[in-house]
Amino acid sequence: MAAIEHIFDDIGGFSRFQILMIALVYTMKFMIAWSTMLLSFAGYKDDYVCIIDGVFNQSVIQYLGDSEIRQEAEISIQNGTLINVCEVDGKSCQDFHFLGVKRTMISEWNLICDLRWMKATITSVQFGGVLTGAVFGGQSGDYFGRKKTLYGSYLLNAVFNAIAAYSTSWQMFTVMRFLIGIQIGVVLVIIVPYPTEFFPLRWRHSIPAIPMWPLGVLAFAGGAWLLEDWAHLHLACAILSVPGLLGYFYIPESARWLATKGRQTEAYAVLKKMAKVNGRELPEAAMDTIKTIAVTEKTSRKGKEYSYLDLFKGRATTKLTVIFSFQWFILSSVFYGLSFAVSSFAGNIYLNIFLMNVAELPAYLLSFLLIDRIGRRWTCLGFFGIASLASFACVGIHLKAPEELSKRLISAFCLAAKLAVAACWSASQTWVTESYPTVTRSLGYGFANTSSRVGAIIAPFVINLDEMPLFAYILMATLNLLSTISTYFLPETRHKVMAETVQETVQELSGPADHKAEITNGSKGKMSAYDHKVESDAGRPVMISGPELEFQDISIPSKEAGVDLKTDLETENETISIVKL
Repeated sequence: MAAIEHIFDDIGGFSRFQILMIALVYTMKFMIAWSTMLLSFAGYKDDYVCIIDGVFNQSVIQYLGDSEIRQEAEISIQNGTLINVCEVDGKSCQDFHFLGVKRTMISEWNLICDLRWMKATITSVQFGGVLTGAVFGGQSGDYFGRKKTLYGSYLLNAVFNAIAAYSTSWQMFTVMRFLIGIQIGVVLVIIVPYPTEFFPLRWRHSIPAIPMWPLGVLAFAGGAWLLEDWAHLHLACAILSVPGLLGYFYIPESARWLATKGRQTEAYAVLKKMAKVNGRELPEAAMDTIKTIAVTEKTSRKGKEYSYLDLFKGRATTKLTVIFSFQWFILSSVFYGLSFAVSSFAGNIYLNIFLMNVAELPAYLLSFLLIDRIGRRWTCLGFFGIASLASFACVGIHLKAPEELSKRLISAFCLAAKLAVAACWSASQTWVTESYPTVTRSLGYGFANTSSRVGAIIAPFVINLDEMPLFAYILMATLNLLSTISTYFLPETRHKVMAETVQETVQELSGPADHKAEITNGSKGKMSAYDHKVESDAGRPVMISGPELEFQDISIPSKEAGVDLKTDLETENETISIVKL
């Protein structure tokens, strides 16, 4: 039986259809980046003036420009200033006037002084939504399909951005950012596995290497510079998202997913459409491949729907899930911690946003070039190592360098750390996608994504360069070092065909057997398919049929892998071994 990747090669490999997948599907990530990073502008705090009747009130400033207001605020009281203070002589400010033209959530609802905690809280609430979306997105992608899940959430993201633009209070704004976060979480879970399932083995790593995220943030930086208004940026995000919805009417559902769901005719039609777009003929073996996937999964699933628990069944699969989740937690903590700390760096905020993201473009390119040459493991090892060294450098500079020089050097090394983390995350997206079978791929990717959202939630509090910079640098260095070490324990997936069923993954990940139990004709017993594999002493391929296999009066199969061992078959007398993983 030919693997479905080989079918993809026969119908054009990387050709017109794959380019359309990138253009109509993966480009959604462009506006999702805009939507996610909008808070990096909305949370910007300009200098502000304390308004107190009898000292400095609105009647004084209504006819003055910002420079004049600043001068008046600095001389209105003796031995003090009214700029960036919350009280004067024991009297709390009655109102605030923000200098500059930027309209942010901080200036809109005076989120300073007693409400200064709201900036980090709203950011964490958004990523709480992203976490929620990641949990449901993985389950939805494997249950309802990749296409419906992706486009439905992308549509809701546009709708909620439009509503958020008309928020009348910070409470309403917080709720809307949570709902927006849910849609972001769902989209980010599906946006890589879905198009990757249409790509041949040789080009599978190309999807995460396309720098849609930094390009989207660069566009957002340009939009923020032009509009300088949090509400207008939300409306722009909603309007610019609309063209991305048009792909729903042309792009099909994943043929792999359809095959595992037993929808063989639809899966065949998808392959036929791919072949037609690429100007090729669909090989005769295509239907046999689809049938084999469908039959194998049917006997394996036995009416059961997969859940996140299936990612922890079996020692090898559990190790895979734990390490990837741990690494994505760290990647997200450092990436978003530095992204939302951009206002803390020396220089202009728009230039900093621009530089922090334009620097990612060569990182994505380098990741793309290395991942297929030296493999996923060595690529991530190298980039994690760079991030660790850059973070340790920040610690040393903060402790030893003069303050003026320290700010610029730390900005440079933080940029290097973010660049390395972005490159590693790009490679890891391919790695995670390849490591799980089709039936649990969205779940596996979704669980790792969920862990990353936990990191994003705590990032504004622990990677806080305003309040506790030394702690933040030490934490980044330690986390990146731990990630470097954990990478050694992950299996390489370069040049390997992606599995379709759980059993294929279990057998692929299984190491040397530590226990064998021989089963001959007439044996009785029970075992878990997640913890065992089957070997035949006659050299015939044998595959366990389901999550839990009961065997009675067993006859050894003489057909291809995937035969249900519960079925009595005519065969010669031979022995098989149940190998404990």
